[in-house]
Amino acid sequence: MESCDIYITSLMYHGSSWVDNSDSLLDQIYNNLNEISQFYFVSLSINMAQVYNVNLKENSYDSMIMYLKGVKYKHNEFINKEDIVELEEQITKYLNYIEGFNFGEIEIRSSKVYSDQSLGMVEKPIYSYIK
Repeated sequence: MESCDIYITSLMYHGSSWVDNSDSLLDQIYNNLNEISQFYFVSLSINMAQVYNVNLKENSYDSMIMYLKGVKYKHNEFINKEDIVELEEQITKYLNYIEGFNFGEIEIRSSKVYSDQSLGMVEKPIYSYIK
């Protein structure tokens, strides 16, 4: 089974790592990423976290991370190194078109999972029928 997911960390939108209504930002990201040729994804989401220091009675840390799940690039879910570099450049280019949007790392996780059955190591059960 092949899969590819993308994680983009340290998101900032207009200087803030917390967005009260992320719909507008998600629409812009979705529209821009759809401009990348032969790039497809099943879902796009942003996760926001906030740490509140009770003793100081203030927020001490905000973070925003974006997830793209079910990614395909050039019709492949398992992406080779050259295509990963190319895809990262394209994502960076199209996300930089969004005014006031900044991000840190782009992590592209492409993997293949082999099961015993796909390796031919699982014996098929033999069923017998007796009357």
